[in-house]
Amino acid sequence: MLGIAPQIAMCEIDGELRGERLREVALAILRERAGDGTPIHYRDWFDALIEAGYRVVGRDPLASFLTQVSRIGRVEKIGRRSGLYRLRVAA
Repeated sequence: MLGIAPQIAMCEIDGELRGERLREVALAILRERAGDGTPIHYRDWFDALIEAGYRVVGRDPLASFLTQVSRIGRVEKIGRRSGLYRLRVAA
């Protein structure tokens, strides 16, 4: 392929997350912290992401995080206003 080496995205170098990459990292952290299906509060999940050295891009990082994690098919929200999420049980 023309000798072009794979490129590393800037967001992977500086730890800034948005969109699909944010969903990928959030899912990996959820699997690490609550992979057995144990519920986790979104603030604890967000804090784990920050502790891992990442930064969510956006005017309101927590709101951006919640918007993106709500789009992860492997994650389900528990209850209407509990703030709890967990990995979806495979059928």
